[in-house]
Amino acid sequence: MSLKQRILYLSAESTDPKSPTLSQALHEPLNDDIVEIDPTSEGLDYKTVHEAVVDGWRIVHFPDQRSSNPNSEEEIIGFQFILEKIEDYNE
Repeated sequence: MSLKQRILYLSAESTDPKSPTLSQALHEPLNDDIVEIDPTSEGLDYKTVHEAVVDGWRIVHFPDQRSSNPNSEEEIIGFQFILEKIEDYNE
């Protein structure tokens, strides 16, 4: 076993880590990892980014605060947080 980094992208409704999540993408530290949406899934793993942090994920990237300007001409769907978790993995 060795320690490896797992990466989780969570898009939330706002820049607040306690706002509801809209989507997720989990990247596992495996050579044959495929990231895709599971149509049989009952929902997202975490209802908020904060819930993921409570579960041991660390935020390594916060969304750009300037993107939350309601007068901005840019159309943004969700605010992306990137999280990591270091865990033991067998390959």
